Order: sequence, then structure tokens, then C-alpha cells
Amino acid sequence: MDVHDPGPHWNNRYASTSAVYGYGPNAFFADELKTLTPGRLLLPGDGEGRNACHGAEQGWSVRSFDASEVGVQKGLQWAAERGVQIESEVGDCRTWVPQESFDAIGLFYLHLPADVRSAFHKRVKTWLKPGGALILEGFAPGQLQFSSGGPKKRDMLFTVEMLEADFSGLEIHHCATREVELDEGPFHQGRAEVTRLTARRQN
Repeated sequence: MDVHDPGPHWNNRYASTSAVYGYGPNAFFADELKTLTPGRLLLPGDGEGRNACHGAEQGWSVRSFDASEVGVQKGLQWAAERGVQIESEVGDCRTWVPQESFDAIGLFYLHLPADVRSAFHKRVKTWLKPGGALILEGFAPGQLQFSSGGPKKRDMLFTVEMLEADFSGLEIHHCATREVELDEGPFHQGRAEVTRLTARRQN
């Protein structure tokens, strides 16, 4: 058995709830996307496809992957119901390779084991086109005091220093930790501490 394979856990979660993190996009993602010119967008670990569907509705050509087959199928179904098209597939963050580059990449609450995270983030940098934008939001260590979601392992949570190291070489525009009020489906509700990052690959 692959102890790192998150697929079975997420299959169970996505099969048990109609919209685990709601139908709408992550608020930070939606705000940042407004500042960008639509192009080719990648969303790793997009779960049930809420962010992919939103990106497509905003005129982006969207590709996504997730470890959960249930999540991927729900995302494709949601896109069809909303009258948009997305490309979504089952993929593993340790091995997935896109064979293309992107104008923007969004990483939202994609918390990985420490030995996987750094290598994955370093690969993500190479998938951006010159001038391409990275948008990230995830839980910070202070989230351990809140009950609004997230892993309970400190080394899976994001600090500013961690993200600045992982994404060194990009032009980092914003990287900060703050408290927010989450309202994203039944599993992201209430006060939370998150770290947010925006960056660009230089030309």
C-alpha cells in the first residue's frame, strides 16, 4: 500500500458530501484572477473543480488534476452543468508532468507531506511561462488552534519562510500570513490562519 497516496481518503470525502468546499471559488483566487489577462491556467489538486469552473467562466483555458477520481468526475460534471469546458484528470503530485507551460498556476489548500512538498513546488516553478503568475493560499501553523479545516501536522502548514524558499527564483510580489474568516462549504468554515503568495516567473 502506498502510504503517500491521498486518493482513497479524498474519494471518501468527496463521495460523502455534495460540495465539500462549496461551489464557489476560493475568494483570494477570484480576486487575483481579476488582475490577470485570461490565458492557459493550471490548478493542481483542485478537488471537486470549484476553482477550475470559475476560471473557465472568466475566459481561461483551464487544466486541472487531482488525486481523487471522484473529485475529478464531479468537477467535469459541474463544468458541464455550468456550461463551461475544463480539462481535468487524475494525477499524483509526485509524478504528474504537464508537457506544457501556463500563463497562471493556482495552488489552494494543497498541503503535502514535507518530503513531497518542496520537490513539487520546485517543479511547479518550471511549469510557468515567462511572465506567468503563481497564486497560492493555504493554512499556516496558527491554524492548529482553529477548527475550520486543514491538516494537523505542523510541517504540512505554510510559513512565509517556507514558501519564499520553495519558490525562490520567482519574483515574489506578496507573501504574508493573516487571519481570515472562511466560508467555503462545510469543511472550511470559521476563523482561520492562512498564508498567501503571489509571484511571477521573470522573462
